[in-house]
Amino acid sequence: MENTFVYSKDNANLGDTIQFKRKNTVINGVVTTLRENTVIVKMDNDVAKKLDLPDDQTVVAHKNYVVIERVKNDSQPVFVYDGWNSALKA
Repeated sequence: MENTFVYSKDNANLGDTIQFKRKNTVINGVVTTLRENTVIVKMDNDVAKKLDLPDDQTVVAHKNYVVIERVKNDSQPVFVYDGWNSALKA
């Protein structure tokens, strides 16, 4: 399988802060994992509890967020191959 995950100028990258909407609430979170069509985002525990989410991480499609702060990454991300669960992880 070819590694198609690359840092992007359009989509969020590892460590970037993004903003998205969930249950009519605007949420800021930090990208912890990149996937082809989505990112996994870590948000504040208080926000997760307020929204009745099981934990402080959620999946957001690339089309459903905006990048509000880019982080400067000096190191290359780590590609983890795990079949359909493959991803770039911080």
